[in-house]
This record gives sequence, structure tokens and C-alpha cells, in this order.
Amino acid sequence: MKLRSKKNVYNKERLKIHDSYRDQIVKKYTNNYLKYHYSPKTLGWQKGRQDIRFEILLSFFECKGKKILDIGCGFGDLNRVISKKYGSSYQYLGIDIVDVLVKEGRLRYPQKNIKFLNADFLDYSFKSDFDIVVASGIFNLKFDRGTNDLFVKKVLNKAWKICKDGIALDFLSDKVDYKYKHTYHNNPERILKIAYGLSRNVVLRNDYIPFEFCLFVGKDDSFSKNEVIFNAYKNKKIFKQS
Repeated sequence: MKLRSKKNVYNKERLKIHDSYRDQIVKKYTNNYLKYHYSPKTLGWQKGRQDIRFEILLSFFECKGKKILDIGCGFGDLNRVISKKYGSSYQYLGIDIVDVLVKEGRLRYPQKNIKFLNADFLDYSFKSDFDIVVASGIFNLKFDRGTNDLFVKKVLNKAWKICKDGIALDFLSDKVDYKYKHTYHNNPERILKIAYGLSRNVVLRNDYIPFEFCLFVGKDDSFSKNEVIFNAYKNKKIFKQS
């Protein structure tokens, strides 16, 4: 009797999990858009701290001349922060499964260096790699038990495969005073464990908003054996010295 390969089972599990996620997320944010239109409230940001998150996400990287992928881009408002510092000297692709958000983003940011894609990040086959991959808020919606953790791992692994410089992702923390029924709160220690499976060049920041944290993982984790300093830090290729 021929045994079923684990790979096939894994693929079926992946499709089931992601179909469930896609249906839930499209319905939620389409309804939000019909209610709030172009507003941070549509994306679930209620307290006016969106630009703080964007600034933190970008703080790890030098973006000039870089090709940036924004997973779950929403309206593409990350460009508001990038362009303020770098003008048009970067290439941006925002990908989101919610078509009404992508359409609004195209209207808001018609610049030639800014593109949008209405597609599923985990299912889409990109023709080229990116220098920097970022994501803000895509891990916050609660799914079935166990699904969230698997979704996080799959996004990190794929983002890592298609980036050249590194990834920056933000999360709701489980180190909180309260939790909403519809939100998922990630454990920082678990996320760090995943990150260290990718690289030694890792930063976790929890110094900007109390109940959120941002993860940075640098692709270049080589270091000088004499100085014991990461080459990326020493050469200022990724890190920016203060």
C-alpha cells in the first residue's frame, strides 16, 4: 500500500487555511470600506497612530533606490511616509486581497513608481524579488484555533524567500491588559523563535506602542570574526547608525 506523502497533506491544509482567511478578511474590510470609505477606521486603526507604525516599519532600512513590497497594503498609505523622506526614488508594490482598497489606493497614489496588485500574497507567484518586504496589521484578525500561528509562519517564510535586504512586520502583542474577541495577539517569544530560524540579524521593538511590537529580520547576518560586528551594521547597508 502506497503511503500518502506529508507534502500533499500539507498543501491541502495550506489551501483550506488560506481560503478561510481570504473569505473572512475580504468580507470584513469591504464592509468597513462601505461604512468609513477612505479612513484608517476602514483598516481597523481607531486611534490615529498609523504613521507611527509606518515610521517604525521603515526605521530598519535605507529605502532610497529600493524595491519595496507591502503585504496587505490597504490604501497604500505607507507611501505617505516613504515619499516624505525619499521622494520618488523607490519602487513600491502594494498587494491586497480586498479589491475596493486596492482601487482606492490607485486613485490616491497614481505616481509611476507606485503600483498596486489585487491578489493573494501566499498564492501569487512573483516574477522578481524585492529588496524590502513589509506588512502592517495583517496578523491582527482572529481565525480558528491554530490557524493564526500557521498563517504567520507561512507569511514570514515566503516574505523571506523573496526579499534581498530583509523584512519588517508588526504584530499585536499578547503582553496586554485586555483582548478583543475579534483580534489575535501574537507571542513575541514565539515570533522571535521563527525569526532566529531565518537569520541571526534580528530586532524586536516594543518601545513605541505598549501593546504592539515590530519585528525586523536582516538578510545579511554575516559578521567580522575579528571585530564580531554584523557586516550589515558596519557597512550601513541595512542598519542606520544613530
